[in-house]
Amino acid sequence: MKHTLTPIIDLPQPEKPYLPPHDHRPIWEMTPAEFGEFQVTPLSKGADSVWIWERTTPGQAKSVAQVNWGMELGDGSRLTDTRHALRLEWAKKLMALITHAPVDGVAPAAGSMGRYHRAINWLLSWMAQRGMQTPNELDVDAYLEDLPRYISERADEDEITFTQVQLSLKIIPYLWSERRLLTKWGVPTLHQAPFREHGTNYYARILATKARGWIPPLPDEVVVPIFNNVAWWLGQPAEDVLALMKYVEDPLAGTEIEVMTGKHKGIRKLKAGYGGVARRRRNGRFFADFVFSILPGESKPWHAALDETKKDEKGPYAQIRLLFEAVRDACAMSIQGMSGMRISELMGIEAGFDAVSGLPRGVRIELSASGLYELFVIRTLLSKTEAGLPREMDWVLGARPKGSMDEPLPVRALRLLNRLHEPWQSHAPTPRLLLAMRCGAGFVTKNTGLAAMGTTAMRDSMKRFIARWVDLSGLPDESQHKIKDNDLIEWRESKGHVFKSHMLRKSWAQFMFAVDPSLMPAIQLQFHHLSMAMTDSGYIGSNMSLLNDMDSVATQARNLMILESVLGRNTLAGRMGEELEQATQKLAEQVKGLPTTDAYKEVVKFCEHAQLPIFFSPHGACMPMKTHEMRCQDEAGTSLLLRKQPNARTRQPSLCAGCGCFVLDARHADFWAARYLDNWLAYKRAERSGDVSGYKVIKERAEQAGKLLKKIGVKVLQLDRQIEMTLEAKHVPA
Repeated sequence: MKHTLTPIIDLPQPEKPYLPPHDHRPIWEMTPAEFGEFQVTPLSKGADSVWIWERTTPGQAKSVAQVNWGMELGDGSRLTDTRHALRLEWAKKLMALITHAPVDGVAPAAGSMGRYHRAINWLLSWMAQRGMQTPNELDVDAYLEDLPRYISERADEDEITFTQVQLSLKIIPYLWSERRLLTKWGVPTLHQAPFREHGTNYYARILATKARGWIPPLPDEVVVPIFNNVAWWLGQPAEDVLALMKYVEDPLAGTEIEVMTGKHKGIRKLKAGYGGVARRRRNGRFFADFVFSILPGESKPWHAALDETKKDEKGPYAQIRLLFEAVRDACAMSIQGMSGMRISELMGIEAGFDAVSGLPRGVRIELSASGLYELFVIRTLLSKTEAGLPREMDWVLGARPKGSMDEPLPVRALRLLNRLHEPWQSHAPTPRLLLAMRCGAGFVTKNTGLAAMGTTAMRDSMKRFIARWVDLSGLPDESQHKIKDNDLIEWRESKGHVFKSHMLRKSWAQFMFAVDPSLMPAIQLQFHHLSMAMTDSGYIGSNMSLLNDMDSVATQARNLMILESVLGRNTLAGRMGEELEQATQKLAEQVKGLPTTDAYKEVVKFCEHAQLPIFFSPHGACMPMKTHEMRCQDEAGTSLLLRKQPNARTRQPSLCAGCGCFVLDARHADFWAARYLDNWLAYKRAERSGDVSGYKVIKERAEQAGKLLKKIGVKVLQLDRQIEMTLEAKHVPA
């Protein structure tokens, strides 16, 4: 009988860490020279500046299986720099113990080394910032307290996630678990268990929430020139660039054209060639004849003629590519910065137009609850912070009064992006609106160099837009409303390289509270209509992502208001403002003389402990601490138990000004100055005409505005002179 052998199937074996044999003694007993020659991995020795492990999972990137000891720390220095020698020494020893002699007997897999690299970077960057050299100097409580601010400054994502915070805590438990061998190896370490009451997951959940509240909006001094520049590019410059892009389509290819030939310059009709040489000749003539527009108020075109740029080694193509990217990036920043969407949702927008409405794909018009506004809404895939599969989410791009024909800037931006990418959309291998072109300084004509643009590429391009087109050279050292000293120096010196796309979302929320008068009228109108429509439609309350941003910015604005008050930079007014000044006297003494960053941290702790709620509006803020005195809720007849926030329907300036929950500061001066001027002018005109009957309320409003302005330090006499000049001008004979 024949016997058949059953083939043995090789089952995949669990990955085993590399544990080389010790030659003569344990690693913690080795001299520095011996450890330098020790084979910590099959590919690296202890003295190497990069420890590399063999990757066992196909397709893994190199970075997931290595620790680069030349890593750049948070202050721009390298861990291998001389001043970090002690930090580098103990960090290498700790990693050697974790991988060769872990206390629990389980060494980490090669594919996890990238996470250890990042975790070491987080911790050592913070320790270097605080001047701490060895683990025994580490103040874990101070690290936990500082992490929200620290993470928000380092994160380059739209959200602060649980995983990010967990990564920042990853190394600390090892400083305790490996303490016995670390001490034997000459590394002084922690004196007590760092997470005695709760594990790292608990702190990660708490700190991730707090960190979101530390992500700042763009400083006013930065965001105003950025948005003004964005709006400028969306005007006639964009139309000129679109006209310039016709060279990509090359409509003359294959058609009959007249050309000069021979000595006698005869004219012949020839078929225009498709080849590269013929195409470049036609492009050259097109570029030489192209003239950029002269903008209103200017005397010459906004851009030099392209034939003047031919001396550039890359020729006109590089110039055209820069202009193309400028319009594209301005459109992208307009959409994200004026809708509040994440950059991932921005990149998910599809190309094309709706055949029925004529609007860009995904965009529709809805009426607000009162019917006074038309809302332009776009539906995208919400790809982050949601459990399970991505789901659709609506984002309001803008609003306009019903019956108006104007379109908000983000809608125009979508139209421009579709027109800008039109030469490639028909043969692009993706339906996405924003395309990446891997073609150097020029433009591709085939689909081989096209793909959907990624979020990282878009973020980098936004930074280049700011560096190229937004002049930040004249910025002062500090913003008017700073939370750290010399906060604008890094913007000025880096030419905006410190920009992060999630700052646009925070700035969107900030502009919902008040429109900066230094913005262009078009942007003011955009945010004014948005603010009115948001209250009218209740849209923000239905979009949890934006609700979180609004809450975060409101919390930051509250903290900043208290900070400036206790530092003596800003006077509070209103009944609640007077009470806050009394309640923060002790805090003011505590922060006196501290650096602004440390003072801000103390203010944050005070506000969180007191749990001060706040709701902003252009005319002031409401802190509903005395719910029984909320005049807007009295008007609405709301039960005391339901008074959690001001009533948007009944809330109005005159009512708020006498409310026990009302507080305002210098940020609201423009509103009350305009109210003072308008009401006094109306009353004075009536007074000159000899009939002030029916103007009692108007006079009371003016007087009320004047009292509040004086309280926050505004010189009302200057406004009075303005009123007199306006009245006198009316009576000057023509």
